[in-house]
Amino acid sequence: MTSSSCGSLHKQQGRISSSTAVFIAIVTLVFLWIASGFIFRGDTEKTNATKSNLPSVAVRNSQAQLVARELTLNGEIRPNQQLNIRARTDGMLEMIADSGAEVSQGDVIAKLSIDDREVQRTQAEAQVKKAQSDFNATKKLIEQNLSSQSQLQALEAQLEAARAQLRRTTFDIENTELTAPVSGVINQRFIEQGAYVSAGNQVLELIDNDPLIAIINVQQSQIHRLKLNMPATVKLIGGTDRQGQVSFIAPIADPQTRTFRVEITIPNQNDPIPSGMSAEVVIETNNVKAHKISAAQIKIDAAGRMGVLTINDNNETRFSPVTVERADVNALWVSGLDDETRLVIISHSSLTAGQKVTPKPVPADYDKGEEL
Repeated sequence: MTSSSCGSLHKQQGRISSSTAVFIAIVTLVFLWIASGFIFRGDTEKTNATKSNLPSVAVRNSQAQLVARELTLNGEIRPNQQLNIRARTDGMLEMIADSGAEVSQGDVIAKLSIDDREVQRTQAEAQVKKAQSDFNATKKLIEQNLSSQSQLQALEAQLEAARAQLRRTTFDIENTELTAPVSGVINQRFIEQGAYVSAGNQVLELIDNDPLIAIINVQQSQIHRLKLNMPATVKLIGGTDRQGQVSFIAPIADPQTRTFRVEITIPNQNDPIPSGMSAEVVIETNNVKAHKISAAQIKIDAAGRMGVLTINDNNETRFSPVTVERADVNALWVSGLDDETRLVIISHSSLTAGQKVTPKPVPADYDKGEEL
């Protein structure tokens, strides 16, 4: 082979080697590009999968509003007065009012036999008249030095005794009639007509239900919120509501319960209600900033605290303790939250504090109890 032929062959081999290297480089780059696509796509899919695995929750942006703070306590309705009417003299019971009878102040509700008391009064009046005459005559004799001072003193004592007997007889006569000290209703009769009554015996029980008094016991931590004449709503069994006002706040706590007795006076003239019923008393005290929520949003944590679930800026759940300041059949107003907060309304699973979630707006057709 000639030298020229050998040179040509070497040149061709060089060109082939260069072409092969370029080809291999291109193939390698394509392979790496394809592989990188799979890698990046895999990372994206993992990220999307991670997001899709987060629980979805419906969140509502809540703004605190100023509401009247309420103190709600259970209590008991009692009469304004519950009086035991007792006999003040002896005698047979000639008349007594019926149980359930409505009476006015001053009405005769029972009457005892007068017996011979009028005769006794006539005799007592005569004794007073004679004793007065003897005293006056002796006094004139003393002025003439015809009688002693000791005799005058004895006659004066007799006069006072006669007067006392007259007062006693008059008292007995006047008290044969028992009158109602206040207007009210006869609740119970303890003695029946025809029975003999001694002074001090209980004859009737009279109930004054106008006004009524609602009694509640307020904790030490809450008593500072109450003031005299504050309006109050008294809710009775059966759905009846009555308006009243705070009329008494005990100046000292009960030594056993450490609570304060508070009375609410309730007018009871129109459509009267009986005493002795249980009641719920609601008193509006001061104003406080609170969020309106559903009772279904209330949670209890392991420590027994009442609260709600909220979402922070990192979309993490947080248990936020709250205090119920006001409540009705439709909603609760709670304090303890920031003025602006994101409340968890519904979720598809149980949530724990610090859990990452995917927040969504509350559906327009949301029905309480529904889950996303």
